[in-house]
Amino acid sequence: MITVVSATNRSGNRTRIFARCFVRLLREAGAEAQLLDLTAVGPACFGTAMYDPAAMAPELVELQDEYVLAADKFAFFVPEYNGSYPGILKLFIDGISVRETAASFGGKTAALVGIASGRAGNLRGMDHLADALNHMGCWTLPGKLPISAIYRVLTDDAVTDEATLTALSQLASQLIAAVNRKDIR
Repeated sequence: MITVVSATNRSGNRTRIFARCFVRLLREAGAEAQLLDLTAVGPACFGTAMYDPAAMAPELVELQDEYVLAADKFAFFVPEYNGSYPGILKLFIDGISVRETAASFGGKTAALVGIASGRAGNLRGMDHLADALNHMGCWTLPGKLPISAIYRVLTDDAVTDEATLTALSQLASQLIAAVNRKDIR
């Protein structure tokens, strides 16, 4: 199972459009894929209890079980917020890292896609996220995909730019073909 994470909780965000497109591409390529949209993560998940595995909000435990522990691989679609990745993603990762820590990310593989209306495609934010994921034992694909000037590649609520669709399709193929390190003995 590949979990595709739309890594923002901003209402009306465009990141979700790219993440949904990627889920479709993965499924068309024969992979089992699901979308974790962080707009669905409620504020009840976060608070001081999230750092105690025995006191975590049941909603956060369910999200971790369904979208993180059940996943073999990840694709993170990460909009640029203040030169990095969104705080909700950091908070989510921090919250789930206290329960089943090694099983959450250890030895798994992740693809990173930066989303930005500017011209750098959140390169810096993808580097920051890669460092955090690597620290937790997750391997990131070397070909991070920056998508810049997103309003030029979208029509209404769909990715319509052929070059962007080709790049996403190639990344999907790479992620499907990647071997998780926990499977190597």
